[in-house]
Amino acid sequence: MSEIAKSLPTPANQRQLINPNLPHHGVDARLVSDAPQPSRFLQVMTVPLFAAMIFAVCSLLAAGSIEFTLRTFAQEGGVSSIIFVVVPGLFAMLFALFLYQDAQRKVRRIADSLSRGLLVGLLTWASVSALATWVWCLPENYLSCYGNFLLVSGIIGGGPMLAAALTAGALVGWIIRQKNLASLFD
Repeated sequence: MSEIAKSLPTPANQRQLINPNLPHHGVDARLVSDAPQPSRFLQVMTVPLFAAMIFAVCSLLAAGSIEFTLRTFAQEGGVSSIIFVVVPGLFAMLFALFLYQDAQRKVRRIADSLSRGLLVGLLTWASVSALATWVWCLPENYLSCYGNFLLVSGIIGGGPMLAAALTAGALVGWIIRQKNLASLFD
């Protein structure tokens, strides 16, 4: 058998196509793999960035579902109603960026991601309540007002925001655990 024939790859995942970008010094140097190559956009996608985008979308949908109530609160506070719809998504995005650092290595099960998602939801809830306290209350009443806003925002937006946090956490955990999608995050 010739030297070139011995060096040809035999696995089923490779085919013998000539890559015109490589020098023509041998057949084996010009073989192109059949393995799927991630696009250039997906190569820069990190797990925290992906998680932040998913949490932002889910939180925006949850805040949009109670927008009629948020609009009333915003009008009473004298601020734009869009702030109370967009800010929960931005807070969720920020907290997901921090909490999903190194998640590709640490998240072993979807339940691990769900706990991170629940923490993102709780931090978002506390932050939005702090924003509402800052908008409506006098500085000397911040602490008692903050407790009231935690209670009211938990009653009004707790269900949709909890559903959004758990949905996003489960989706991100499922994506992280997929073996064939691991190359998207490298």
